[in-house]
Amino acid sequence: MQDLCRRIRHGGLYARWNEAPNLGGLMVGGPDAVSFLHSQLTSDVASVPFGGHQLSARVDRKGLLLAWFSLHKLPERGQPHPLFLLVMPRELVPVLQTDLEKFVFTENVFFDDASEQYDGMFLAGVQADQAPFSHLLKLPSQLTGDTGYLFLWPRGDGSQEQMKALEDWSTEQEWIHLDQSEGAAKVWASLQLEAGWPAVGTDIESGSMVLPQTGLESHVVSATKGCYLGQEVLARIRSYGSVKMALRGLLFLDTQSGEPLPAVGEKVLDSEGNTIGRWASHTYSTVWDAMVAMVFLDREHRNPGAILTLITPGGLRSAKIIMLPFHAAGVPAEKARSLHERAVHLFSQGEDLMAANLLEEAIHLDPTHGDSYEALGVILGRGERFHEAIDIFHRLEEVAPDEPMVHTNLSLYYMKIGNREEAERQRALSTMKQFGVHDPEVLKQQEIANKKAREEEAERKRAMFSEVLEMDPRDSLALMGMGNALTELGQYGAAESCLGKAVAEQKNNSSLYLSHGKVLEKLGRHHEAREVLQRGVVVASKRGDLMPLREMEHRLLLLG
Repeated sequence: MQDLCRRIRHGGLYARWNEAPNLGGLMVGGPDAVSFLHSQLTSDVASVPFGGHQLSARVDRKGLLLAWFSLHKLPERGQPHPLFLLVMPRELVPVLQTDLEKFVFTENVFFDDASEQYDGMFLAGVQADQAPFSHLLKLPSQLTGDTGYLFLWPRGDGSQEQMKALEDWSTEQEWIHLDQSEGAAKVWASLQLEAGWPAVGTDIESGSMVLPQTGLESHVVSATKGCYLGQEVLARIRSYGSVKMALRGLLFLDTQSGEPLPAVGEKVLDSEGNTIGRWASHTYSTVWDAMVAMVFLDREHRNPGAILTLITPGGLRSAKIIMLPFHAAGVPAEKARSLHERAVHLFSQGEDLMAANLLEEAIHLDPTHGDSYEALGVILGRGERFHEAIDIFHRLEEVAPDEPMVHTNLSLYYMKIGNREEAERQRALSTMKQFGVHDPEVLKQQEIANKKAREEEAERKRAMFSEVLEMDPRDSLALMGMGNALTELGQYGAAESCLGKAVAEQKNNSSLYLSHGKVLEKLGRHHEAREVLQRGVVVASKRGDLMPLREMEHRLLLLG
């Protein structure tokens, strides 16, 4: 298998789309196809021109990934309405079709599994763009990390002759044919792993992981398009922290290519036997001439560049954490840099929207291009789209975990939405990294120390306000202080009682509504929290209290 992969990387491969790639397509059309897909998928479908394409995904209301795919707006050939073809593994086509059909109410849109309606040929390699063709569709693809195209023809109508011409040309180039054999499927899986693509059904079960865990967010999500199904949950995850587990690459530093690694789904164990993640697929990379693996790692153990020592069936092995992919043809990184430069020029001319679109394209091409994340976050912030800006800078934090300016910007935007506590935490992280404190364990210990100091101060205030309330149980300031202190101490039930009474005594104190709403959220009483926050927004608007107003609006957005 290694020899075949090496020959493919140096030359190319060809396969019918139902062979090793096992691809299929969902056709979507109708008068409302554009608006429907735009509202249901994660990418900016409305911006795709005829003949254009983009990667996209479908998540459910909880932000769980159901499927990801390549979305193509078919060329304009006289059809009355735009047609889209969503290309993905064949077994996922009926899954996605069934899910999308549930959300059609009054829209005029149709779905059709087109997998058996077309004959197709997938080509990938250094000269794939020079292949002769006479076809209906030529769809660009980066499924293997190399330049690739999917050629499609309606079944019949001379399609076999077209397929034969492409097969003959590929054979002349001495490219490798990936057929329907088990060995060909393993080669295909190895190439896709090097390209950094997690397989739904193998590495990820459909509907089992939120999108930020999968490593696909930079490829499939538009930060500028607005709402889509599941966006609120994903925004909450980004605004209030990060996912516990996220996909990373491991590059093994030894030469034990024949030694086994744990199976997909097994626990990742560090040298002391602690569980730090879950294994996904692994392979021998002919690009790196080393074993590589995709793994889901926890927050404390996924910083790019860090070295992990792991327990494997063959003993302890060391591996370096890297951001995926392991392999991408050299063009994307260079094109991303060019797009960034154009975007910065447009930004300086006041063309913020055009600049943002170019930066998103750059990130999709090269998910490690930190300058593009930073510029996009600044543009979104200047447009007062603070929630989207926070999302972008949290994504940049994963790409550049040692960069202090990430936290400086996050501090600014958290302050803009009124989240003073998180703004102060981000400012502290920025300061520490400016002084060279990058060790995750040191940062963790500092956060523990800060938390202990806050709890000690909260305990002091609790004792003080307790004495006041013994003399006057209706003292509104003491009730507010006691409620906030109990919240810091994690005693949410008692805190809610105090804050509820305080609101009744001070109906025009907008900060009290915010505190009461936050503790109701902690208790899982989301309906009551929305009611309290909505009343607080009215009070804050009348009084001009901008800071609590912004945070209450933010929390109402995340509560749906």
